[in-house]
Amino acid sequence: MNLINQTYWVWDVEDQEISCDKSFLNQFELTESVFLTPLHFWESLIDPEHYTLFLKEIKDLLRNPDKSSFSIQTALKCQAGEFSSAEISGELHNPKRIAGEIKLHSQKPFEDDSYLMKLLMDHLPHSIFFKDQQSRFLRINKTCSGKFGLNHPGEAIGKTDFDIFEDEHAQSALDDEKEILKTGEPIIDKEEKEVFSDDKSVRWTSTSKFPMYNSEGEIIGTFGITKDITENKNQQDELRETIDIISHQNSRFQNFAHIVSHNLRNHAGNITMILSLIEEADSDQELEDFMGYLATASDRLNETIQDLNNIVDAQYNTNLEFKPLNLYKNLQNVKDILSSEIMIHNVKFKESIPEDLEIEYNPAYLESILLNLISNAIKYSHPDRKPEVEISASQNGEDTILTVSDNGIGLDLKKHSDELFGMYKTFHSNKNSKGIGLYITKNQVESLGGRIEVDSEPGKGSSFTIHFGS
Repeated sequence: MNLINQTYWVWDVEDQEISCDKSFLNQFELTESVFLTPLHFWESLIDPEHYTLFLKEIKDLLRNPDKSSFSIQTALKCQAGEFSSAEISGELHNPKRIAGEIKLHSQKPFEDDSYLMKLLMDHLPHSIFFKDQQSRFLRINKTCSGKFGLNHPGEAIGKTDFDIFEDEHAQSALDDEKEILKTGEPIIDKEEKEVFSDDKSVRWTSTSKFPMYNSEGEIIGTFGITKDITENKNQQDELRETIDIISHQNSRFQNFAHIVSHNLRNHAGNITMILSLIEEADSDQELEDFMGYLATASDRLNETIQDLNNIVDAQYNTNLEFKPLNLYKNLQNVKDILSSEIMIHNVKFKESIPEDLEIEYNPAYLESILLNLISNAIKYSHPDRKPEVEISASQNGEDTILTVSDNGIGLDLKKHSDELFGMYKTFHSNKNSKGIGLYITKNQVESLGGRIEVDSEPGKGSSFTIHFGS
């Protein structure tokens, strides 16, 4: 049988009758008696995916006075020999009559663009979409239809993103498409957060959009492809979270190393000084007093070592150990650790701390913070006057506030404020300055949710305020 690849059709709108070449129908093994109405004719001939698009063109032709013809590429529901797709055109002759042409195309893959298009639309695992100038969907592929929760791709025709997504994403997509229509410039690999309006589910995508031109070179819409990157995005978030945990752990280990070197040095220095005083004791009473200092220093050293052991044990947990700590008693312990320095420099203390004031804190961190602030007050005392250290504490709601002030040599904050808490930053010629104490203190306070403030003036002294936080 000689195949017919072209025929004309006439649709009588008033009587709902359609005329078409019988030989053309026979090659599809269809007869005129099958077609009770024109809709049955087209439904039997056109693939369901394109049938809705065809009906839309017919409706526009009948209802839109500015439209007098149409032409679409469609897939066929049933094949005739080598033909599997067609170009269907139509023209409105009067309000009661539409006439047009059907041109069949070869199914040879590399000779028929519509066949290749169908392959992409049916099998590509990414969402493909075509939109008109009002950003209404003209066509989507099966993957996109599944993502939208539709039974068939044809259900998307005439809808917009506002029918599918929450307004934030829909508006962003609309703005992008308006810009493409205006400039003709594509948008490539834009990362988008899609929130679906029906179940509020969230997907992350990478979307590329392009201008769609007609045969005259005019932009008549947009088209694009969307790749789901939700899994990659989740993996990136997990990787970022892992990096944050590792960074936090490294910070804690670094803190521990600084506590060991810095705090134990204070203990060692105190014990060394007491031992030298014991050697120079002038009386049995003086020797007894110094031995008492040594015993106290030994007790404080053991307490510090125990606290450091607790930190080592806590490294395998996500959080440091917190205990209810009496701030007044912890201050007295730190003064015991620094007893020799206090005695040698004849330091005068003025304390205003309620004896029952407790905070939930890590013991080693609290000792380190008090040691650093008080030892600095002694270390940087003014050469022309006896050192005085004023320590006060209070509670403001859930926040506990500690202030340590001295009458020492002070700091020029205008000059050094940006690097005051930096690692290995020193601001005086004191040979014992290591530039670590304030760095450790700030790191420890902030790592536990607090903050540190400083007020200082050269020649008049410094005041450090710790907000321990809740």
